[in-house]
Amino acid sequence: MLSMGYSEGFWVNYGWELFEHVTDARTASLGQATSAYNFGSPVSSLINPIFSLAPIQNVNVTHQSRFAGILNNDLVGFQIQRKQNPIQINILYEGIGQIPDTRNMLLDWGNDGQFGTNDPGEGNGILDEGERLDADQLRFFSQHQVGIHAAFNHILRKMPIGIGIKILSYSLDSHFALGVGIDLGIMKKINETNIGIVARNLPASGLIWDNGTVEGTTPTVSVGIHQPLELTKIPVKLHSMFNLDISTSNRHLDSQLGFGPFSVDGSFGIEGIYKDKLFIRLGRNSVNNSTGGLGIQWDGFGIDYAFLSSSSSDGLGNHHLISLNFSIDWVKSKLVD
Repeated sequence: MLSMGYSEGFWVNYGWELFEHVTDARTASLGQATSAYNFGSPVSSLINPIFSLAPIQNVNVTHQSRFAGILNNDLVGFQIQRKQNPIQINILYEGIGQIPDTRNMLLDWGNDGQFGTNDPGEGNGILDEGERLDADQLRFFSQHQVGIHAAFNHILRKMPIGIGIKILSYSLDSHFALGVGIDLGIMKKINETNIGIVARNLPASGLIWDNGTVEGTTPTVSVGIHQPLELTKIPVKLHSMFNLDISTSNRHLDSQLGFGPFSVDGSFGIEGIYKDKLFIRLGRNSVNNSTGGLGIQWDGFGIDYAFLSSSSSDGLGNHHLISLNFSIDWVKSKLVD
């Protein structure tokens, strides 16, 4: 508490992005537009903590590796059973290795390439003509983030509210930070239409670094709509969903509507389910990536695959996710057999 009182604080845009982009294949393939779509997985509470209300037996495991293994993401979700109020736990990890540190490489000796002559360009921090880089001064460092998201429900004035408590551990080279954040979510059903509202980082999630610096992240709001449709003549269920993400400080190059730091970004997804066994998904997320995927479900075990295209601005290429979900009873039965 004393360190917070005397520390320097900053508002940042991406302090808690781990809980936004580390997700499972099913959610990713639907454009992460699932604020009002509870598909019965422990990882669904990452999008809206109200989804922790129903009992869930399955465990979900997701791994993603990008850029030749430099960036790795992992997600494990499960539910702790309680008589009245189960708790859904999601453990997230992101590791980035081999990040080059070039800060000490420049031999900033000016245009003549000689140290101490005080010629133009010496000591200006810019690579001028005649200067060079010292390859021996190149070093590499890594970044690691570990997050824990615990979601449960609470009744407030006869209305259930989902509460998500998240803890973030952040290490960057030799520096370390720790933070706590809160998400709140509700859902309302009108006829057959589900409406979900989520407020994240309330009142403001913060990270405290080892040097005393405090990084705060302002709240964001997501509003989602989910419309189910079950066909009677063929065993097919259709789920359509739309999401609006509203932020006061997280405007980016792909923002669909914004002025100043304020932005509003839409996303949508469509899922078709055949006999509760085969899943086909299409969507578009809030950063304008086209998404799609497939899923297969057996008794006690399932596989989900997601494909995300590269956006027009980042140029980082397409990438893929695979998630496994299984019940503990199914694992026990296989081990006993």
